[in-house]
This record gives sequence, structure tokens and C-alpha cells, in this order.
Amino acid sequence: MAKVTNISGFPEYLPEERIVEEHILRTIGDIFRLHGFASMETPSVELVSTLTQKGVAEKEIYTLRRLRDEGDTEAELGLHFDLTVPFARYVAQHLSRLSFPFRRSCYQKVWRGERPQKGRYREFGQFDIDIVARDTLPISADAEVVTVIAKAFSQLAIVRAELRINNRKILLGMYDSLGIGESRRGEVVRIVDKLDKIGPDGVRKELSEGEGLGSEQIDRILAWSTLKAPAAGAREMLEGLAIENETFQRGVQELVEVLELVPPAARDIITVSLSLARGLDYYTGTIFEVVLPDYPHFGSVSAGGRYDDLTAQFLPGQRLPAVGGSIGVSRLMGLILERELMPMHRQCPSRLLLTIHSEDSRVRVNEWAERFRAKCVPTEVYFKPAKLGKQIEYANAKGIRFAGFMNEESGEIEIKDLKEQHQGPLGDLDEWIATNRASLFD
Repeated sequence: MAKVTNISGFPEYLPEERIVEEHILRTIGDIFRLHGFASMETPSVELVSTLTQKGVAEKEIYTLRRLRDEGDTEAELGLHFDLTVPFARYVAQHLSRLSFPFRRSCYQKVWRGERPQKGRYREFGQFDIDIVARDTLPISADAEVVTVIAKAFSQLAIVRAELRINNRKILLGMYDSLGIGESRRGEVVRIVDKLDKIGPDGVRKELSEGEGLGSEQIDRILAWSTLKAPAAGAREMLEGLAIENETFQRGVQELVEVLELVPPAARDIITVSLSLARGLDYYTGTIFEVVLPDYPHFGSVSAGGRYDDLTAQFLPGQRLPAVGGSIGVSRLMGLILERELMPMHRQCPSRLLLTIHSEDSRVRVNEWAERFRAKCVPTEVYFKPAKLGKQIEYANAKGIRFAGFMNEESGEIEIKDLKEQHQGPLGDLDEWIATNRASLFD
């Protein structure tokens, strides 16, 4: 007999945990839809040649092959490790059929062959949004993506969130003002991006030994990396640095414009942080991430930014600038489950269990169930006649809030609130639903 065991790094949720995940996906998805992002999905696999063009370590890619090779030759396929590469291929392939700016949302699983650890998995779900345009994309698109991501975390209201924002031009301009050559600035950004992981001493060592920077340059970089301000104080903080550099000034203007376009409610969770670097080379302007201040060692649960060459590997010479953000749903779920941040008292979507006394009454009970379902009340009929205590026990075990009892003579229904322990005639169905809306549709 095969041994039953979990596969490390591949989360598997119980019903009550899956209900929490569905709530998260529904909340995020509703925000995305309200902003007009079209839902899309790509295959789980791409050509390995497509995946490796981004420069990802090949050891992270899971390849796909049939267990039995029938001798035919097939292109080598790999499971996608993020949602950006498939999106770039999708846009390039369907360029003539898409209307630009194209705004997409996408929730899918991705796979990476890395060592599983807390909050890091081999298989995990991401919920992405992106806006891509032809030739030019105004800074207002950056502001909208930041707004939508901030709204999603505010609406989830699971744990206090902070959206940290910066602009890559600010960093490159600062390093240029220190006399660091263009060919080395990208590597300096990557090192600074590791500040939270390796600390100031680690960054100092890598900048000194790896990049050959002087102690004065490193001191300035580390001092700048400690600076942060609320959205309203961003301009004052950045102008106070008195850095006369064209790239820096352009980055400041872009960042301030983004913040001015973000509505006040979303702006409340935003902090301008010069320690934020996002070391990936394809970021060209706005960069952001979402962290959870009450869990400082957990890392980011969302990230994104501006990248102006989305399809460069597929459409050389064509400019399709884009901005996007990704929410790590599986990472967020890992923290929720570990810290029990959300109630998990329901094992099914049912809010009402209709009990059954005998099979003779099943037809009429089923008719009642259809009436409730027509009003969008998730309703279940118990699967066989049994003692009422047994049926109520089942409802409590599954987290079903209400139980219904049909009088076999009159055909009328009584409803019991199993939480509040009160019972009475259903009366008018619409009135009952209105009275109990919060418990039926939360």
C-alpha cells in the first residue's frame, strides 16, 4: 500500500481553509473588476526556451514530459514560474486582436523549484494585474495599479498592511550623483535590495568587496536607505536631499505625481521608502511592495512596478510599456493559517440545512430548497432521514448557521438559528433574508 504523505512545498487546504482562500480571491477579484481589469488565463506550461529567456535560474524550472515516451519528438515544456513571462508571450501572440491599453487580471498557480520554507512554496497562487499600452503609457497607470493593490489589502482587512513605494530612477540618480558608473548601478540596486535580508553590514561588505565602492559612498547609500516618509511628506523629504541629478529629479517628479493621483483612502497605507530597491533589472520607474508591519520578518506579500519593455524578447523593436502588481495569495494564506488570523468555523458554503423526517417529504423539502437557492441562499438538504439531533449535529460540525424544519402536514417551514439558539416560523421569505443578510452572505 502506498504511504499517504504530504509533498513538501505543495500546499493542500482543508475545506474550512479553502473557504478562507475563496474569500480572499473573491475580495481581490471584486476590486480588480471594479477597476475594469479583464480576467484572463494562460496555459500552465510554456516552451522552456521562452521561460529561460528571462534569465531565471534553470534549476527553478520544472520541466514536463510523459511517463512513457512513444518515440515522437515534442518541444520541451516547462511549468511557468511567474505570470509575467506568459503574459508577455500572450500579448505578443495576440497583439492584433487586443485593444490597448490592455488591462488584465489573472489568478493562477505557478511553480518554482526552490527549497520550501515558511511562506515560500514550490507551488503557489498569485493574483496579478497589469496595464500595457503601445508606445506610451502615462504615469496615471502606475497610480491606478498602486491604488488597486492598496484597496485590495484595505478591503481584506485581515492584518495591517503597508504599501512601500519608490522609483527606480530615484535610486539610479542617487548612485549616479555619487560617481558610480552606469554599468555598476544595476548591481548596486540589487545589493541594496537585500538590505532587509543581510542587514547594513552585509550590504556594506558586498558594496565594498564586490563593487569596490569607497566608505564615503557606502555611508551615503546606507544613510539614504533609512529614509522614509508618509505620502504627504514625500516631496519635502526628497527635495531636502538637494541632489542635482536629472535622473533623480525625473524619478521624484514621477513618484510625487503617482502619489497625488492615488485617492486619500488608499494613500493612508502608503509609505515612501528609499530602502525599497526591487533588484530585478526590468523595472524602469515606479516600484512598490506590500509588507505587514506586525510581522516584520515575514517579508512582502505583494510587489510590482513599471517595466517599459514587456515584450522585448518576443517583439524586438516594438515598444509596449507596462505596469503591474502581484499579490501572493499563497504567502498570505500561509500567515493566516499559522497565526489563525481569520475564523475557520465553516467547512462548506451552505448557510441553511433543511432537515428531512422521511423520504416521503423529500420532494416538498427539495422544493423549499429551490426557493431559498433562487434567493441566492446556499442551501443543503440532509442526505437521509435521521433523528433531528443527528442532523443538527451535522450542521454544527459543518458550520451551517441555520436549520429548517418542514411541518409535514402544513408544509410550512420553521427556522432555527443554531448560533443564537432561537427558532420560529419562516414567515415572509424576503423579510427573513433581509433580517439575516449579514449571516447569510458574509
